[in-house]
Amino acid sequence: MSEEAFEEKGTIAKTKRFIFTAQDMDHFKTSDAKRDLLSFVTALGRSTINTSYVFEPSNPLEGLSPGLASFHGSLQAISSTWLKDMPPDENARVRFGNPMFKRWHARLTDRSRNIIKSIMDCHVKFVVSEQESTWDLSTLKECAESGAKAALTETLKDAPHADNTKEDQVIDELESYLVRSFGHAVRLDYGTGHECSLYVFLYALCKIGVFGNIPKTVAPSQDLLAPVALAITTQYLEICRGIQTDYFLEPAGSHGVWGLDDYHCVPFYIGACQMQNRAYGDKDFAPSSIHDGYIKSLKKGAPFFESSPMLDDISNLKSWAKVSGGLIRLFDGEVLNKKPVVQHFVFGEIFKATWESSGSEKVAPSSVFHGVHGVDAVAPSSHETQDQQAMSPTKAPCAK
Repeated sequence: MSEEAFEEKGTIAKTKRFIFTAQDMDHFKTSDAKRDLLSFVTALGRSTINTSYVFEPSNPLEGLSPGLASFHGSLQAISSTWLKDMPPDENARVRFGNPMFKRWHARLTDRSRNIIKSIMDCHVKFVVSEQESTWDLSTLKECAESGAKAALTETLKDAPHADNTKEDQVIDELESYLVRSFGHAVRLDYGTGHECSLYVFLYALCKIGVFGNIPKTVAPSQDLLAPVALAITTQYLEICRGIQTDYFLEPAGSHGVWGLDDYHCVPFYIGACQMQNRAYGDKDFAPSSIHDGYIKSLKKGAPFFESSPMLDDISNLKSWAKVSGGLIRLFDGEVLNKKPVVQHFVFGEIFKATWESSGSEKVAPSSVFHGVHGVDAVAPSSHETQDQQAMSPTKAPCAK
């Protein structure tokens, strides 16, 4: 891949967390990062209202750039194969979070770099090199096949991984956002923070020009944003609903019955914007049609107004414009302005934190306590062999 495509970015540092305290949260609320992410998500939704683009599930690649067609191919391959390859463990006796999700997420971590490299390669080949602004279906299918192959091919354990080029540094940052977009492998949960990571990932792709052959200082048009908002979000949502239901991931930071569907926010907003487009929004798709949606299959055994009172209230609004306006305010107030959600965000050079963090990542200690003469008392398990660690059972005081 050509480094000239990223020449202006300079040296890109490893991503890291910057939000630890209330002071950090105050900085984030007024930061360019938060403003830009909110503006990007808002623009994605609004792009679907007045555009000539109409999403056709039978032809989801139409309107996408080559890089995004590659990403769509990866998402489609993940959705159609990974759950079949790693079905939930039926013998696991857990309330939330089937342990097989750890293997699913490990595969995501293992293959995410190849997925991103395919995006970049397609972008450079068909946009940077050829300077094209429109692409025929055969080109987009070629890129989608490349993305699918990246998602289906196991990464070689001994494959070299260098961080000394601008390309590698950009991919490192993108990888940090992508692997956080599908839940947490240890907590076995999924929430709006993970969903945000997907839109940070898309925002970063937009910033480096992957959305199309346009100057980086010019915002993408509605016709470029709308396919991303609808085709990419639809395919992402299909994956998320699969892992949420099959692996029964715990809702992270759920508001319970007062949430939307315990997991998502942005797709509801994009959908409400889409319904304002006359190509979709007829009388059969009034806000009351929410009652017929996926949410009723997720929350069974209770009346809709009890299981999902917020959605029930939304369904009584008279127009999708009011619904979309309320949902983007909800995203701002209940997602981006909530520390339990955004404290897990990581920042790099594309999605950048401009303040000094007041904390740092906690590292598990290797010693039990500090000795009086400056010598640490090291835990025995850190240097003893397995045979040395073996201890005889302690007898009860009354035993003879």
